[in-house]
Amino acid sequence: MKKLSLLVLLFVAAVSVANAQTEEYITIGINGGVLHNINGYRKDTNYYGNSFKNGIPGYNVAVDFGIRTSAKTRFRLEIEHEEFHYKALWDTARMTDKIKSKIYESRVKVWNMGINLRFDYKLAESDKWKVFVSPGFLWEFNIDRESKNIKVEYENPLEHHIRPKSYYNYYKIAYENPNHILGGNVQLLCKYKIGKHVALTLTPEYYIYFRGIVKTNYGKPYMRMTLNGGLEFNF
Repeated sequence: MKKLSLLVLLFVAAVSVANAQTEEYITIGINGGVLHNINGYRKDTNYYGNSFKNGIPGYNVAVDFGIRTSAKTRFRLEIEHEEFHYKALWDTARMTDKIKSKIYESRVKVWNMGINLRFDYKLAESDKWKVFVSPGFLWEFNIDRESKNIKVEYENPLEHHIRPKSYYNYYKIAYENPNHILGGNVQLLCKYKIGKHVALTLTPEYYIYFRGIVKTNYGKPYMRMTLNGGLEFNF
């Protein structure tokens, strides 16, 4: 209870200081865009010659709440949702004649939520534009995942005629991804004022996580790049 009271007092104090220094002391932002993962899947191969790569581009959406603490600085707390994809290609050429069917491609979807604490520092300002650089700290955790495979059958194993079959669930690859992961990021936040209390935002961002997304990826940290657009409301 004492800790909660202290947090409330600190929040009120921050708002009071910000209100005295700038009229835009509370902000609410919404944004969304595309993401590209780097090392966002298993990097090694095994006996069967598997290869792993990104799938179709992912997306992310987020909402953030900010408090200005000076004319140049503010803190923001952001909650974001991500969906990303990757796939594994299996080497069916290693199949023996006695094996009549095998999975040859696995496609994985992962849905994560992230809690992002950001510190914004204003680099430039004009009547319409404001530009911030925003380092941050992120805790990301998994909420769901899905793995589907295409299975193939040989009509004639000697001729290797392939007949694709429909998808079916297979979870082993998807569950190599962690339940949660920590990382840092840096964002360039560009705001264009379109009204007294609203602005358009464009936010390219780079993330680096503190470990590989799969434990076998030693020395290969998980990274991500995003490009988002959105709206920010100020009060």
